[in-house]
Amino acid sequence: MTSTTTIPAPTTPCAAPLLPNRGRAGYALGVLLLAYVFSVMDRQILSLLVGPIQQSLHVNDTWMGMLHGFTFAVFYALAGLPIARLIDRGNRRLIITCGIGLWCMATAASGLATEFWHLLLARIGVAVGEAVLLPGAVSLISDLFVPEKRGRALGVFGAGGPVGVGGGLLATGLVLGYFSTHPLTLPFLGTLAPWQSTLMSIGLPGLIVLLLMMGVPEPRLDRVGRTTPTSVTPGVPLGEVLAFLRANRRTFFAIVVGMGCYNAAVYGGGAWVPSYLVREFGWTYAKAGTVMGLIMCVSSPLGVLIASWLGEYWRRRGVANGNLRVAIIASMVLPLCATPLLLAPSAWMALPFLGLTAALWVCLFGVGPALIVEMSPAPMRGQFIALFTGVLNLLGAGIGPVTIGVITDYLLVDPAAIRHSILIVTLIACALACTLLLGARHSFRRTVQNALHWKSDSTHCK
Repeated sequence: MTSTTTIPAPTTPCAAPLLPNRGRAGYALGVLLLAYVFSVMDRQILSLLVGPIQQSLHVNDTWMGMLHGFTFAVFYALAGLPIARLIDRGNRRLIITCGIGLWCMATAASGLATEFWHLLLARIGVAVGEAVLLPGAVSLISDLFVPEKRGRALGVFGAGGPVGVGGGLLATGLVLGYFSTHPLTLPFLGTLAPWQSTLMSIGLPGLIVLLLMMGVPEPRLDRVGRTTPTSVTPGVPLGEVLAFLRANRRTFFAIVVGMGCYNAAVYGGGAWVPSYLVREFGWTYAKAGTVMGLIMCVSSPLGVLIASWLGEYWRRRGVANGNLRVAIIASMVLPLCATPLLLAPSAWMALPFLGLTAALWVCLFGVGPALIVEMSPAPMRGQFIALFTGVLNLLGAGIGPVTIGVITDYLLVDPAAIRHSILIVTLIACALACTLLLGARHSFRRTVQNALHWKSDSTHCK
């Protein structure tokens, strides 16, 4: 199957979107990319604030893992599917804008926390806000670009994830270092701890994207005319969504759970490698963030773009499961790079492997959503992307960081053994991911064909 037939353009007159010109589509992609950068920055900021927060709020690694991963993942997943139902029917531009405002304000509000539960509530707000972006953006991008260019556009959007990780670490390291020597004092609040000032400083600038979102086109509105700006697309009945999922359950289970296991290694490593550099090599968190940020700003976008290009290359050559092949290879190679990173005798010997590992951590940011788009009928994409991101967060962010914390606190009983905890989770998670993804190779082709030829049983126009 070629890349031009894997994901069809809608063929019914009432469903055919009026594509915006290249300039408007490119602008929309740029704004959504920027939103993704801020989203990941706000999500990952806690990885550099572990030590300072532990000192202020007196919590151990397990509780920090719960805060950084499990709590975020649970509420992200719970919010994702209801939000996706709205995304598949309504004004995606408006829904995404509301989500951006919520997560930015919640991140800034985290800086006002004086108790652990304050921080927990703020993280719930971040999770609910960010649950909007990925299904909304992927659905919108899929309507803005023709099938031949859709994979590349999703790859560019996916590059926002690693840019956010690298940029977030770099910015957090610099800002934390500044406020460590120049404490911020605010009226009525007094002097804030450096980690509090950092959270506020990183969260608020994302609100700029709210203004930029006003210029993003919404093809659903263009389709029916600007005289009905509040119009929505009739939604596919939930029963039909569940029926398609049941009919293709083997493929969805293997790919979604397999990618979730891979993400357990990704989120676990991303959350705790800064602490590994601090505890093992005596670095400060500011230095760890600055160095990791600089490395990841280079290696991570390359990882996403190369992976997306490779998947498209194989698909152009007739390999229907080209994107799936990339995911399988990544699950095999990640442990080979993470092992020398975590067992290096010095920081400077670890850094080259950090660059390789960082590229592999994020290489599926574009490939993963592209896989789900291939497997999903167009009117269901938002819901299946929400299912995908929900499971990825539950298994990845929800299990990865907290499992590493539990192993360190209760199995190894030594904060200095964090490197071994990260390695254990990475090896097990990648082994499970590789096994599941390999098992999806044949059923994946059938699911793509089912999505290609899907027709609604209801009378509404798709």
